[in-house]
Amino acid sequence: MRDVLPTLDAWVRAGHRAALGTVVGVERSAPRLPGSVMAVSETGEVAGSVTGGCVEPAVYLQAEEVLAGGPPRVASFGFADVDAFEVGLPCGGTVHVFIEEMDPALITRISEAVRAERPVAYVTTIAGAAPGGPRVVSRDDAPGDAVTEAALPLLALGESAEVEVAGERLFVSSLVPRPAMYIFGAIDFASALATVGHFLGYRVTVCDPRALFVTPARFPDADELVTEWPHEFLAHAPVDARTAICVLTHDQKFDVPALRAALDTPARFIGAMGSRRTTDRRNERLRAEGVAEEALARIHAPIGLRIGSRTPEEVAVAIGAQIVAVANHALDDRPVAAGR
Repeated sequence: MRDVLPTLDAWVRAGHRAALGTVVGVERSAPRLPGSVMAVSETGEVAGSVTGGCVEPAVYLQAEEVLAGGPPRVASFGFADVDAFEVGLPCGGTVHVFIEEMDPALITRISEAVRAERPVAYVTTIAGAAPGGPRVVSRDDAPGDAVTEAALPLLALGESAEVEVAGERLFVSSLVPRPAMYIFGAIDFASALATVGHFLGYRVTVCDPRALFVTPARFPDADELVTEWPHEFLAHAPVDARTAICVLTHDQKFDVPALRAALDTPARFIGAMGSRRTTDRRNERLRAEGVAEEALARIHAPIGLRIGSRTPEEVAVAIGAQIVAVANHALDDRPVAAGR
């Protein structure tokens, strides 16, 4: 929902009603995951996607029916004979889309929370006595309410999924702050990686103790620029299980303290730039400082997937792909990009 929020917010401010189609379930192969959304305004505008184009026209028609006064409903689309021009998914899967009219007040509340980087969940009943009836759940809500208790665990994980409460099926769409990407080393590779990180939806911080190099002109896509030693920055920076830490300094006085500090955090991804020789020397230094082999195994070094990358942009793509692979548990080994 995050992707369509700016458009939904604009529609609300213009006084336009809108319907939302949310993927609430998929079977076998499907283009989009649960939580993907498509919004339709009463003026006929569209934002977002639920299947990448396969069934959007049918969802659009269903959304128009809802805006015309029809009830909220689950619409299911499966494999169809494309020669018969039926609506369906040529990939062979089935997708279930819940379509309902949006409450303008909830859109405003969600938009405000997202802008303030506060986690919230959009919860609606998809099957029960009265489908629809959406509400917003936040971590500040008082405990005890059954819907809140069911939604909060998913919100804590930043996940969207179906839950059952009192015999009714609800769908929880979590909207959490962007995960943090911390890039240490204000070099040209860092600038390219900041752009890739921003594109992947991270809140990007570039940190380097040399103020001369940490400038907005050099890092236009960074959300935050910090002039500080990396290990000192990590002593107070928020790090959670979605954080990516990229050490691009390949200089022992920078990266050894930074990696030691990074290994004390729950960061999902820790990577370090450097050639094989540089990596081996750095690992020996870390071992000498008491870092265990199990901890060293958390470091992706040399950083990046092996794609024959050379330029800063190519290396940034390789690193971004590795971060995505780790996040999706799709990395079976440690292939690497060209080290420096």
